[in-house]
Amino acid sequence: MISKTKSNTIDIAKLLSFLCPLVYFASYLTRKDYSIVLEAIIQSEHITKDAAGFVETLSLISYGAGQVVSGILGDRFRPQRLITTGLAATIVLNVAMPFCPSSIRAVVWFLNGFAQSLLWPPMVRIMAATMNKKQYDDTCVNTNIAGISGTVLIYLLSSLIWIRIFNNWKLTFLADAGIAAVILAVWLIGFRQMDPEGKLFAKKRDQKQIRNEKTETSETKTKLSLKLLLGSGFIFIALGIILQGMLRDGITDWVPSFIADTFQLQSDKAILKSVALPILGVVSLKIIGFINNKFVKEEVRAAGVTFAVGAACCCLLLAVYTQNQYVTLFTSAVIVGTMHAVNLFLVSIVPSKFAKYGLVSTMSGIINSLTYVGSAAAIYGFGFISEHFGGWNACVISWCVIAALGTLVCFIAVPAWKKFKAK
Repeated sequence: MISKTKSNTIDIAKLLSFLCPLVYFASYLTRKDYSIVLEAIIQSEHITKDAAGFVETLSLISYGAGQVVSGILGDRFRPQRLITTGLAATIVLNVAMPFCPSSIRAVVWFLNGFAQSLLWPPMVRIMAATMNKKQYDDTCVNTNIAGISGTVLIYLLSSLIWIRIFNNWKLTFLADAGIAAVILAVWLIGFRQMDPEGKLFAKKRDQKQIRNEKTETSETKTKLSLKLLLGSGFIFIALGIILQGMLRDGITDWVPSFIADTFQLQSDKAILKSVALPILGVVSLKIIGFINNKFVKEEVRAAGVTFAVGAACCCLLLAVYTQNQYVTLFTSAVIVGTMHAVNLFLVSIVPSKFAKYGLVSTMSGIINSLTYVGSAAAIYGFGFISEHFGGWNACVISWCVIAALGTLVCFIAVPAWKKFKAK
């Protein structure tokens, strides 16, 4: 176990509850910037939607694959070093992005995806090892909110300043890299104050079991196996994670183009109006965080219920999306908000239940990688569908189907997951 006094443990948890959301804020700034200025790139460089989306798809592939690598490394090496390395690398790559010719942009953003993958799984391990259940759940909510807040900032800066005033989407990358560099400095200073002798996670240590009790208990290191995954119902949970990734990131990234095409808007206006999506995401996470602390006892069932709400909203969107841009934006934002809630249940909370097996970081890496399998498929796929197979109407129909499937697989997984947690 991490040997700390009670007062010191509380101090560490409080400091990490500030540092982890801050790092995740920087992560979203330097990862979502390309997708947010995607429509501006399409309009300024006169390229097709699927060609522009391919750059983001490559990044998501490397991000997803890197999550598995990062998860394994995070259970074996100092997780704080992985976070520092990943954030430093992504700053450099964001600075490089505006100066790259379009022919190698995909390579740079592919590398950025891998750099970003070094952040979340080690962060989950750090939180799981230093926080009790309430602290962990609250910090997960705040970390997700911080990430979405980073998205809000990019929307506002890009639409109101970099594109509207300067007519230059490239400034988005430079500004985001500068903010992230400041946050990296805060992370290094903060972690050094918390661990001045560099002993925290210096070698393989037990993690705190994330349960309702506040006492620390030892974990049993277990080899990840197909039997463990099948017995927990994780195969169906994994499908749910992929499907929520498709809706959360696919809709978020394509809504500026969706409303620009549907209502004949310029890119800066479409980007500015699309800020409704991450803002409602913040609101939904605050609400879900409260509900989770007060009422939710079964996170997979809660994800299924939330998916069902998202499916109903997708059907509503299909009926009304051509009528009014503000109704379309609000309905799209509600759908994305429900998927942020599903993400909290399946991506943030589910990995902590593997703490007793010593697999928190590993499972977090696997789970987060599945999210971006869905994201990569959706960002390229929705662009391809809109370009070649029936336009945005066909895309919205696909959103309805995806949400319905997500509801189904979550409810199928509930019985096995309950038995797994009870062991």
